[in-house]
Amino acid sequence: DGQALTVLLPLSCPEKDFTGGGTAFWHQDARGHRVEGPSLVCKPPAGTAMLFGGCVTHAGVSVESGSRVVFVASFSPTSNDIETE
Repeated sequence: DGQALTVLLPLSCPEKDFTGGGTAFWHQDARGHRVEGPSLVCKPPAGTAMLFGGCVTHAGVSVESGSRVVFVASFSPTSNDIETE
């Protein structure tokens, strides 16, 4: 997504409020999310925050039934003067 940091906070409970769903992540050496399956799919409990960098390839997984609710916030520096390491 090009942001420096993403915070994803699930507000609904897997298996109780929805089936399927989750957040998929791909290994940095993967050929791309449209070519091969994810390296990992996370479905943390409600209230458990996930933090990851914008350079990490990720995508929401389709919900099969019910409703999945998440709070997502992405952040980036506002100045080009900030150096990244």
